[in-house]
Amino acid sequence: GLNKVNRTLLTEVRTIKELSASELNAALDKGVKLIDTRNKVDFQNGFIPASINIQGNNSFATWMGWFVGYDEQFILIAEPSQMNDLTRKLMRIGLDNIFGFVDASKINQVYTGTLSKSNMVTIDTVKTNKAAEIIDIRGVAEFNSGHIPGAKNVFVGTLLQHLDKIPKDKPVIIHCQGGDRAAIGYSLLVKEGYTNIANYSGGINEWVKEQQPIVS
Repeated sequence: GLNKVNRTLLTEVRTIKELSASELNAALDKGVKLIDTRNKVDFQNGFIPASINIQGNNSFATWMGWFVGYDEQFILIAEPSQMNDLTRKLMRIGLDNIFGFVDASKINQVYTGTLSKSNMVTIDTVKTNKAAEIIDIRGVAEFNSGHIPGAKNVFVGTLLQHLDKIPKDKPVIIHCQGGDRAAIGYSLLVKEGYTNIANYSGGINEWVKEQQPIVS
């Protein structure tokens, strides 16, 4: 009997409070992590400084587990209609310390500062910018099976533990396979104070499609 009852309680998804401008700003002042679950293109076009872009797709819970601690409070930026699903996904992995959420469609009203834009680059820049350090943030096996000549590998999941491998004194271009992990990596590095990072969202998928050289 008791076990059943407890289990049902755990699957009950609590309603997360929608934050006002003053509540959001107070939380950000305290250093509460801000996770932006919007599509990477929406994020790139205007994001709250220091927010981390972890898209609310099938990999959402996986990446949240890498970057948010169990005892840490955090705020989600999301569509209200997605909140139940996202909260449930997080509860399954024990991340239930959600401080509140910001309605994705109201970012401009709720955040009083200036939104940042991502520094995006095209394949032409990657081909011609010889001064830039290219950082491939995919997993080791993916990197080893084929990467852009001269690229260095720093896995996005452990990026924050290996910041010493990301130079601050020259241009850096980061990429992954198709842009999702690069959006996470870019936001993490900007949050850490890097100002020299560019995001090549096309990634290896586009590089291969355009028949560019690959080293394995």
